[in-house]
Amino acid sequence: MTEFERYVIEEHVEDFNDGLISRRELLRRVGLITGSVATATALLAAMGCSTTQPTGAPATPTSRTSSAQPDFATPPAHPTPDGITVRENDPRITIRPLAVTGTDGATLTSYHAVPAGRAPAGGILVVHENRGLVTHIEDVVRRVATAGFSALAVDLLSRDGGANKLSDPAAYAAVLAKRPVAAMVSDLRQALGALSGSGAGAHLGVTGFCFGGGMVWNTLVAGADVRAAVPFYGPAPGDVAGLAATRAAVFAVYAGLDTRITGSRNTMEAELKKTGRPYKITVYPGVDHAFHNDTGARYNATQAEAAWIATIDWVRQYVPA
Repeated sequence: MTEFERYVIEEHVEDFNDGLISRRELLRRVGLITGSVATATALLAAMGCSTTQPTGAPATPTSRTSSAQPDFATPPAHPTPDGITVRENDPRITIRPLAVTGTDGATLTSYHAVPAGRAPAGGILVVHENRGLVTHIEDVVRRVATAGFSALAVDLLSRDGGANKLSDPAAYAAVLAKRPVAAMVSDLRQALGALSGSGAGAHLGVTGFCFGGGMVWNTLVAGADVRAAVPFYGPAPGDVAGLAATRAAVFAVYAGLDTRITGSRNTMEAELKKTGRPYKITVYPGVDHAFHNDTGARYNATQAEAAWIATIDWVRQYVPA
């Protein structure tokens, strides 16, 4: 089992334990990775996961009440089932095609937004969760553009049709789990190159969520030339040694209840201390994995807004510098 296969399976187990999916759905999702339900059952047992359905319901998403509004779009006050908070015709932004090509010549599905009527302060790459380049991630790209940056996301399963073709999130995650980390890092570096060539130059940053947060860490370990990085509750790479050489200013976002991921924070901090670069680690209390995703059951508007404002403050400080 690869590093990311295990991560995706653990994500499904966490959803099951939180009452977000049924036992049948858990076995279906894991079976897509292992090849059969029987193998999935055996693997889950070996991992110590009981497939007895937990009792109780997931916590109700928390809404926020905020009086002061920043000068850029923030996560919404309430969950958004359609994933849209900033529309494509928002006067603050312009949707602009940006071609991204893999080193193998493959065309990568991309989504690009820039601030309207002004030069971008730099370029920010947004790395999707394990569901691909879905509407929510496109919305995050637009939010970044409202903050004055050229923002881009690519689908890391573009060669398989991306999220448009693999519309079943479990099927998407199963295919993604088998894609080599090095190949995905290569695609992200190509995307950063496209951002740089579109006018951002050396003023680059990267952020990502869940699986995407893990890919932010992997991209830093691989030596990507970015000035700032903000991984949201990203799993630590199997080998973190290369992180000590990064020149990025890193702001790591964790969730207090997400012990599976947050447990690696000390390891990551030890490497960040070696860089000599600014870094910050914040564990947001009372929230769980994926608390920033306003289309998900764990969304917490108060902490999502706090983390997003801190993210934009961070990239505004270090990307243009």
